[in-house]
Amino acid sequence: MENQSFWSGLRWPVKAIVIAAPIVALVWYAATHGLIPGMHSAESTNISKASILKDEINVNSTSKKLAVPDIEQSEFADVANRPEIRVMNWVWFANAGIFSANGGSKTMKGSLMDQYGLNVRMITNNSTDDMKRDQLSFVAAYAKSGGNPSQGVQFVTIMGDGATNYLPAINKAITSAGYGPEYKMKIIGIVGFSLGEDCIVGKQAWKDDPQTMKGSIISAVIGDGDWGVGVRFASGDNGIKINPDPTTYDPNAVNFIPAPDGDFLKAAQDIGREVSLKLKDDKGRLTGEVVKKQIEGAATWFPGDRQAFQKHGLVKVVSTIQYPNQMACVIVGCDKWMKENSKPVVNFLSASLTATNQIKQYDDWFKYSTQLAPKIFCASTADCSETAEDWYKFAKAGGSTMQNSEGVSVAVGGTEMSNLSDNLKYFGIKGGNNYYKSVFDYFNGVLKDLNPVDFKANVGNVTPYEEAVDLTYLKQVNIESGETVKADYTHIAGKKIGKRSWHIEFESGKSQVTADGTSQLEELFNLINQADQNANVKIVGHTDNTGNADANLSLSLLRARAVKVWLMQRSNNTFASEKFSTDGEGDTKPVVPNTTAAGRKQNRRVDITLVE
Repeated sequence: MENQSFWSGLRWPVKAIVIAAPIVALVWYAATHGLIPGMHSAESTNISKASILKDEINVNSTSKKLAVPDIEQSEFADVANRPEIRVMNWVWFANAGIFSANGGSKTMKGSLMDQYGLNVRMITNNSTDDMKRDQLSFVAAYAKSGGNPSQGVQFVTIMGDGATNYLPAINKAITSAGYGPEYKMKIIGIVGFSLGEDCIVGKQAWKDDPQTMKGSIISAVIGDGDWGVGVRFASGDNGIKINPDPTTYDPNAVNFIPAPDGDFLKAAQDIGREVSLKLKDDKGRLTGEVVKKQIEGAATWFPGDRQAFQKHGLVKVVSTIQYPNQMACVIVGCDKWMKENSKPVVNFLSASLTATNQIKQYDDWFKYSTQLAPKIFCASTADCSETAEDWYKFAKAGGSTMQNSEGVSVAVGGTEMSNLSDNLKYFGIKGGNNYYKSVFDYFNGVLKDLNPVDFKANVGNVTPYEEAVDLTYLKQVNIESGETVKADYTHIAGKKIGKRSWHIEFESGKSQVTADGTSQLEELFNLINQADQNANVKIVGHTDNTGNADANLSLSLLRARAVKVWLMQRSNNTFASEKFSTDGEGDTKPVVPNTTAAGRKQNRRVDITLVE
């Protein structure tokens, strides 16, 4: 027909384009603005500042030296009539107290475990997924038949800061399988600390200026303690956002990529691998673009750090040297089984802590434990590259040094044993601060705030400290525990750990902290609680520009002193006065213009610097 409409005259391909164009535009707009489920990523987030005591838990002991076992003359103990206790552990020298007390991966004749009438087998496995599987397997067999079933493991040893992620995950698996809450896992004590080895391996620039970490990509076991070191350093101490979605890339945040098989050694091996990630903006909206990036660093520990340095010209950006209380080696076991086997549990702790005490004091005990290490770690894993000499060099507190692939000297390793006195102090059993509660509460908060890999949907709620820890058995241990040594604040190297502005609110024109300010102080307390015990804390007060400059200078100093007094009182006066220095800058250093009420509120603050 001569007068047919324009629309009817169009050919089909053109019609399709005309129809599709507005639909495509609408979908693109909805996707990039987060209006379609699955087309929006979680917004990168700044976690709260850590308020963890940072005194190094290292109680010296003067206990009597015990005879050092002779590895060459050792033989298996007669354990035929003893139920087997199985412990699954990582390649981590913090386990040395347990395997040295055992004389090896199995209980040896005359060993401390043997003397306490135990039959212990140690199983090395670097996967937390496997640990959960084996603990669930034990619960299933135990719930069915009671006693001491041969399936699974009674105990695992893991990182104390990573326990905030491990416990709710394993306990959800237990309850989801139909077992009652009495079968849940609990922490009963510690046998050591990471003191330098757990770290972020990365660029020298990140260490020189942490703000250069924005846009970085780091391989890590997400939710693990090494990941926690990086998250805390980047965001908690230096204010850089963390991207909680490992499938995306945020150029203004630190981006973590899951390590292959959830293995810390493979995280180190992951450096240099190219990954494809969905680009998102600072609101978590996907741009539709996919970017290819190289993994630039890793969250790992010895021997992962050593292996990374052998291949790359990288350095240790931050480690548990800066956060010595954050990463204790905690023992985790089934609550119901432990209650029904309390004597073996107490004996297990007694033997282990006796050994840690010996290793801390006597070099030949330390050497003995390093000779055992390859036998333990190579018994269940293919990675047997580290010799007894390697462990002797790098497993000492603070570790040692080596040259990276570019010939730069870098720190490697570092582990500290924990005796009974360390346990009593760490858990606040004899009064004073409960250091571990500060760690646990802080990283529970990180999981809530950051929600890494959708923790809330996959795992659910965090586990409160009171439900996670049972100190009943530790309190029954009756062995030599050592003597506490007073901290020394006079030998400070001057190395800055981290600086943050703490927007602690005060009453107008006064040095009295408001209720909101008190909440911030509680976070600050937990940060200091996890610092090196010899670390100094510099507190500098600031005001807005309202009023007289001289009066503001005096007020800023009063506010800094008020923070110091609050922290000392909060610590039950276990924080020494000389740990703190206070100063005031008045209104001379605003962080934003004082032109608005919001800006003036932001300038009323204190700056905290930790110096080791």
